[in-house]
Amino acid sequence: MKSIVITGCGSGLGKALQKSASHKHIVFPHYRKGDFGLIGDITDLDFPDNFFNYLVKSNADVFINNAGVYCNGPVENISDELIEKIINVNLTRQILMLKRAYKFFKKKSNGLIININSLSGIYPSKNETIYSATKFALKGFSKSLQIEAIGTGVEIIDVYPGAFQTRMTESRSNYDSLMKVDEVADQIIDLISEKNHYVNELILRKRNESSNS
Repeated sequence: MKSIVITGCGSGLGKALQKSASHKHIVFPHYRKGDFGLIGDITDLDFPDNFFNYLVKSNADVFINNAGVYCNGPVENISDELIEKIINVNLTRQILMLKRAYKFFKKKSNGLIININSLSGIYPSKNETIYSATKFALKGFSKSLQIEAIGTGVEIIDVYPGAFQTRMTESRSNYDSLMKVDEVADQIIDLISEKNHYVNELILRKRNESSNS
């Protein structure tokens, strides 16, 4: 049984991850609003340090880095303010949390970080310029950190899901054929075990799914 901190548990994949993990592990969730767990927007100035204190309080074994936002549309139609917001949420704040999680686990000489990235971090799609840019950058940071972590006892796994059924995708014409969010969550939680993983990335998509789905 592991102690797991998961960000973005209010809806979508985060909520499903919390549900799946709770069957076998102790979950310490994060919500933007609520009455228990780690509460706050990840863009709050004091959030990174509150997050670190939450890791200490929970004596975390695993951190699932799930919080993030989606953005699409022609780049010329996306405001400068929104571009800065997407980069802050999907990259800058992720790095600030990962820095603290890595520091915490390195001191323990043991720990697992699971970064929930996106298939858009491997295969860019039309009208996802800013979103893809943040996901490519997160991939670069994480891959470098994987190398830095060799010999420390800290393990880092990047997960790249394709499209799955959430509120974000419910307007798609192929919504019914997309992956079920609970199934995606179960496969991610299955990465957590007592054994050495020898896995540093996982791509999740339906068979025969195109790279830009």
